[in-house]
Amino acid sequence: MPRNVLFLWLLLAGTIFSLSASATEPIAEFPYRVDYEGWVTVSVMVNGKGPYDFILDSGATITATFQNLADEHAFTPATRAPIRILGLAGSEILPAVIIGDLTVGGQPMAKHVGVVLPDWRETRRTPGGILGLDFLTRYTVFFDADKQTIRLYDRRDPVKDLPRGWSKTRMRAEDFSDGAGTLYRITVGLQGRRVPCIIDLGASGTLINYRAMQRLLGGVFVNGSRTSGFGTGSRLSDIFDRVEIANHVRIGTIRIARAKWRKRVLTVFDAPIFEELGVDKIPFCLVGADLMIERSFIFDFAREQLYMGPKAKRRYADADR
Repeated sequence: MPRNVLFLWLLLAGTIFSLSASATEPIAEFPYRVDYEGWVTVSVMVNGKGPYDFILDSGATITATFQNLADEHAFTPATRAPIRILGLAGSEILPAVIIGDLTVGGQPMAKHVGVVLPDWRETRRTPGGILGLDFLTRYTVFFDADKQTIRLYDRRDPVKDLPRGWSKTRMRAEDFSDGAGTLYRITVGLQGRRVPCIIDLGASGTLINYRAMQRLLGGVFVNGSRTSGFGTGSRLSDIFDRVEIANHVRIGTIRIARAKWRKRVLTVFDAPIFEELGVDKIPFCLVGADLMIERSFIFDFAREQLYMGPKAKRRYADADR
């Protein structure tokens, strides 16, 4: 039975660059804001109605809606198998529905089939939906942290003439364990040690597993002290609104390409997503929106490159260069 897995957490960040001479202008440009517990949020029209708030999620293979939006639309069942959706604390199998026509920045996503996720508890505001890789990978995507805009370019045109201060790293498309779908993996420097990670804008915080934690022992700062212990446990909510208690650590440096962050807090949790991806036996992490929103960056999906820009000038003044 065909399976699709939706991985939900997030990313972001800017400066002007050009593509090839034949495509110096973007196909679309639209604003974003950081909302809903730290996630990149954009406006989406659904079947001519809206706009609705959608979380942008580079760790989600499928675009989905929440129940509050479904209540306004008469979504009909799709003639395909149910879809398995993965959250931090477990997965659920949900019926496939025909969501219909979505429009983002004037760009259409026609006759889309997805799922309807349950709304969160009243203490958490629920957006209208989640915009996943099935939309993002159609373009080269530029997150401009200074202007707080997203620009979409023709994915066939290479990135050229980047300003000073930009760097790039390989962003490899990888089919993980059976049914997990294609996600994009990079290598991140954590306290000088190389750890494979997924850039996941659907994660409001950066998450590492215990294998990664063990690799970092000796270079980890917890609550300001050099120790191999953990910080006080904190609540971690997943896309299904289930809550887990996770530990956190403060490490000295994080590096993606030449972009660097210092003394940042990471969550340590052996989440089911790591087992689902088949990476629970190796050090692995999800780079969340908490890091990415501080900088401009570019997803070049066609050439499997991630470009990292300088920190934003207008926001996050305490971010490291």
